[in-house]
Amino acid sequence: MTDTRVIVNGEAIQGAEIRAEVAALRRELESRGFELSLDQRLRLWDRATEQLIERHLIFQECRRLGLAPSSSAIENLLNKLGPRADGVSGCRAGTDIAVVRGEAERRLTVERMIEYWCRNIRPPKSTEVRDYYRRHQEQFRRPETVHAAHLVRNKEGRDVMEVRTEMESARQRVLAGEDLATLAATCSDCPENGGDLGFFARGVMVEEFDTVVFAAPLRELTPVFETRFGLHVAFVHARRPEGIMELNEVGGNIAEALHRGKQDQEVGRQLEALRRKAVVQVSA
Repeated sequence: MTDTRVIVNGEAIQGAEIRAEVAALRRELESRGFELSLDQRLRLWDRATEQLIERHLIFQECRRLGLAPSSSAIENLLNKLGPRADGVSGCRAGTDIAVVRGEAERRLTVERMIEYWCRNIRPPKSTEVRDYYRRHQEQFRRPETVHAAHLVRNKEGRDVMEVRTEMESARQRVLAGEDLATLAATCSDCPENGGDLGFFARGVMVEEFDTVVFAAPLRELTPVFETRFGLHVAFVHARRPEGIMELNEVGGNIAEALHRGKQDQEVGRQLEALRRKAVVQVSA
C-alpha cells in the first residue's frame, strides 16, 4: 500500500504525499483527544487519498480558470505564516519554508476557488433570517447569566486572616466611593479588564463563586467571601434571566450561518461535478 500512487487527470499523487497526509490527519485527530483503533488508522489512508484527490482537482480547476495565486501573493502569505524568528533574511528558525509555502499556496488557491464558485451566492434576506429564528427558537435559549466584577487575593502560601484583612480594607475603600476597576490594578491578583468578568452563566466560574454572585443583590458590593482560589469581593452589575434570546441579539449569527450553509452546498456541488468528470487511476 505504501508504494501506491494516484493519477488525477494525468497528475500523479505519490505515495509519500499520501503518507504525509495520513500522518497529518492522525496528528490532528489525536491532538483533539481521539484514540484511534487499528481499523480507524488503516482507514486514514483512504481518507487522506480522497482529500488529496479533491485538492488536486481544485488546483487543476483554479489553473484552468486562470485564478492561480501569483508568486507575490504566496510570498506575502508565507511571511505571515512563517515570520522570520532570527532577523536573518530567508532564515526562519524552526520552520520548514517549503512546507509553509505549500500551505500558503493551498490556502490561497482554495480561497480563490470558493470565492469564484460562490460569487453568485447572496446573503440571506431578512425574511429568511426571521423565518429561521421562528422555526428554531429553542436553539437560542440562554441560561440565566450575571454581569459581575470582582477583586481577588490569592491565599496560596499566605495567612488567610491577613488576606481577609486586605480584602476587607479594599471593600471599605469601594464603599467609600473609590472605583472598583481602578482598585483592581493594585488590590487584585486578577486586574485584567478592571476585574470585570462580563456576563457568564452558572458553571463558568467555580461553584463557590457562583453561589455568591447569583444570589447577590444588584449593584451592591458583596461581603468578602472565599473560594478555592482566594478571597473575593464582587459587584453584580446586571442579570439576564433564562429565556430565548431576541432576534436582534442573534440575527447576525443566523445570517452568517445561513450564508455559509449556502456556500458550503455550492462548493460541495462544484466538487462533486469535478469528481464526476475526473479520470482517477490508482496504481501500485
